[in-house]
Amino acid sequence: MKLDEVDRKILNLLQEDARRSFKDMAQKVGVSEATVFVRVRKLVKTGVIKAFKAILDPVIVGKGTMAFIMVKANPSEYTNVLQKLKEMKDVYEIYDVTGPNYAILKVRTESPERLAELIDQVGAIKGVESTETSMVLRNVKEDLSLKL
Repeated sequence: MKLDEVDRKILNLLQEDARRSFKDMAQKVGVSEATVFVRVRKLVKTGVIKAFKAILDPVIVGKGTMAFIMVKANPSEYTNVLQKLKEMKDVYEIYDVTGPNYAILKVRTESPERLAELIDQVGAIKGVESTETSMVLRNVKEDLSLKL
């Protein structure tokens, strides 16, 4: 889908605050409130906007331990490995990657002890050959928005 300047401005405003009113966005973009309403509806319908969600503070809600787990797998079992990983509640992102690893997982747990259990669970999946984990010490930058 081709985004024009109005779409880009609306999307940037929504990424700053998805609860922003159509009236406020219309004033900032320089179009009518109806135009903003129609554009947002179109952006949702076409899948440009995937969802409107609250972004939680992981530390406050008890998921303050974050790590990345690199997974090597048997190629013939890889589809099954990915399916099992998708079902794990503390696995939040899965990336199918190139290089020495097959997948990189972003995980969040309540404690280092729970992280150790999760690493063991990942390693026990049929087809996983090895894992390597990097625990995050501190978050230096995390930007969930896309620059448009």
